Amino acid sequence: MSRIVCGRFDRTVDADAALAALAREGFTDNDIDSFYVGPPGQHDMTPVGGDSPHSSAGSRQAGVAAAIGAVIGALVGLAAGWVLQLEQNGITWLLAAGLGAYIGSFAGAMSRVRGGRRREATVEHPVEPRGGRMIAVNVDRLGTESRAVAILRQHRARNVGRAEGEWRDGSWRDFDPRAPLATV
Repeated sequence: MSRIVCGRFDRTVDADAALAALAREGFTDNDIDSFYVGPPGQHDMTPVGGDSPHSSAGSRQAGVAAAIGAVIGALVGLAAGWVLQLEQNGITWLLAAGLGAYIGSFAGAMSRVRGGRRREATVEHPVEPRGGRMIAVNVDRLGTESRAVAILRQHRARNVGRAEGEWRDGSWRDFDPRAPLATV
């Protein structure tokens, strides 16, 4: 396992400047990996898409709220269909109830979805860091870790952290975008 220091960048200009500074400090192409990390939930790590087979920390109650919203929406739609029926047959009630259930389930689910909190995170319900351009630096050589951290911070990297992983041919092979980084 290799020791790795990394940071996420909001701006490409800052990331490019950090790459140039790392090269000036003696880090080689085999020591540096630069890649884009997608936004939370968009890493397609499961067969049906998404990052977790169950749900995320911020949507735990969304299913219950969607069911409640569907029932309330169906009742409101049924009442609206009855009022609007005029000279139509009974199909108006069913269509209005279905539309009400659809809108109600969406509104119910959205009322409970929020950003996850770190203290609530579990393996089944992860809270992922924001996406952005990532620069990872292999710091196995003696004395390189503090230099790499200083350069990343100097060029406005956020979430500068430390990890261990498989480093081969100039890239971090077992990077997991959901795994939190150890603080430096």
